[in-house]
Parts: sequence; structure tokens; C-alpha cells
Amino acid sequence: MIKTNPTQNLNVNFETYVKERQKQSNAHMDVGIPDYAYASDYIIRQKIKSMPGVYPFFKAVTSQLVPVMKQQTNLAALKVGPNQFPEIYKMTEECARLLGIGVPTVFIQPNLGEFNAYSIAFDDESPAIILNSSVVERLTSDELKTIIGHECGHIHNNHGIFNTAASIILGTAIGSIPLSQQIIQLLSTPLRLMFSAWSRAAEVTCDRAGIICANNPEDIVNAFAKMLSGAVLTKNEVNIEAVMKQYDMLRATPVRLLELEYSHPTTVRRIFAVKEFMNSDVLYRWRPEWKEPGKKLFTKQELDARCEKFINVIDSKKGRAGK
Repeated sequence: MIKTNPTQNLNVNFETYVKERQKQSNAHMDVGIPDYAYASDYIIRQKIKSMPGVYPFFKAVTSQLVPVMKQQTNLAALKVGPNQFPEIYKMTEECARLLGIGVPTVFIQPNLGEFNAYSIAFDDESPAIILNSSVVERLTSDELKTIIGHECGHIHNNHGIFNTAASIILGTAIGSIPLSQQIIQLLSTPLRLMFSAWSRAAEVTCDRAGIICANNPEDIVNAFAKMLSGAVLTKNEVNIEAVMKQYDMLRATPVRLLELEYSHPTTVRRIFAVKEFMNSDVLYRWRPEWKEPGKKLFTKQELDARCEKFINVIDSKKGRAGK
């Protein structure tokens, strides 16, 4: 009997592994940003960076704030690992590997009252994802994976400093940041509106990352629908078509202008935007196994233009996504 080593033909050279990972990552980069990123996300960030003193100031604030926030989280939340909520840890590993980022540290924060998740990151600081316990409790595993993928999208797109700036400017982090109220008072309304617009655009980018990381592209739509109801009693009884009909009512009233101050697009708008992404060639470059033969797909430029008509608060498009 001839004995053979089944691993003898495997290349286990670390340098080769790194080069292959880098090659995979570069295949999905366009002028230094991920190819799935929503154009408005990058364009508004560049405008903010061009404003004298704004970006350096918030970079300095973030460098001081992130380590403190991580320590506070470590004191008050449960750290996920291979032996602590291993299914969530595995999801995070899969999302990180697919997007080509380091595996973030994940915490489950005891908060049943707020249906939320967020990320903490700054340059070379190891990133963290915080999941409120309500999200873990009320979403299925597949739905939760899209939320983790969304937060990995923030990390992949280097949103950390901008997220910190937006949380200060839009007043969502006043309780934890010294002098934040004074900072807000010094800022002009146009700057606040610019950060609001960027934050909404960034959510579109990261929703796309959530789909890329999903087990099924429709999982993120189900997760959004549950967000609208708070996943009441964990029941999945939300009618997606009925939810999408809310959009025409939304766009038909001047009340929608209140959204100009929102940090996130309304959930109905996000559903339309992800439906558009499901009909784009960008998605199937990441997940070719999902592509249906003969399916007509939008280019990246067409995708962003179509999404803009749904996400834009002032000039919203009437109709249905993907048509």
C-alpha cells in the first residue's frame, strides 16, 4: 500500500496567501474605494475633506474617543468569540473574509429597547461592532448576518472618522462626548445638512455590503421590515409589498423634508435602494453564484442614478424599484 500525504501539494506559504488575498481585494476596488460604494457617499466625503480644518479636527477627536468607547463597551457588553455566541463569530469571520477586512471584535450590548447596531473604528485601531441584544433576539440568523455585513461595510469603506463626526454634529452622541453641545452650536446649518446627507448615503453603501455578505439577498429586506415594526414578539408578519406602497405616500407630502435632518434614509427608501442593487452587475461580480442566466442588469452608473432618485429627499422618483 502506497502512503501519500494529502497535503503535500497544498501551498501553505504565507506570502502566497497574502498575495492572493490582496489580489482578490484589488479586484473589487475602483480608484481606491470598494466598487459597490454608492457614489454620493464618496462625493460628499470629498467635499467635507476639502473644507479647511473640519476633517483634521474630527480625526483628532476620533483618535481620542474610539479607545475610550471600546473600553466602555468592554466593561458593559458581552464579547463574542469562538466559544461565546460562536454562530455570530462565524458570521463575522465570513463577512470580513468576503470583503477583505480584518475580523472585527463583536460585542452584544444589553439593550432590548433600541433595535440597533453600530461600529467603532479609527485608522489602525482594531474595529468593533456592537449589536444591541434586541437585534440578536429578534432577527433570524440569516437576517442578522446582513446587519453584521452592513457594519463590516462601514469598516471596509473607512467611515469611522466620518461616523464620529456625524454623531457629534447630528447630536446622537452628546451624552458621551465632552463639549459636543458647544461644538454643535458653532456649526452652520449647511454643514449639518451636508453630514446628514453623507450619513444617509453611507447607509446605502453599507446596505450593499450587507447584501454581498448575505446568505440570500432578500434577507436584508426582511430585516428592514422587522425594523419598521420592532420585530414585535419576534413574529415575521410584515407584508413587504404593503411596506413598499408606503413610499408613494412618503414622497407625496412636504413632510418628507424633515428627512433632510435624518442620519439614515427612511426604511422604505432603503428597501427600494437594495432592490435596485439586486439588479446590478456589481452584486454579481461579488456573488456570481446568484446570477440568473439572461437577467438584464444595471451598470454601476445606472445603479447609482436609479438609487439617487429614491434616496434624494427633494426629488424622489415615483414607481417601483427594478423596473
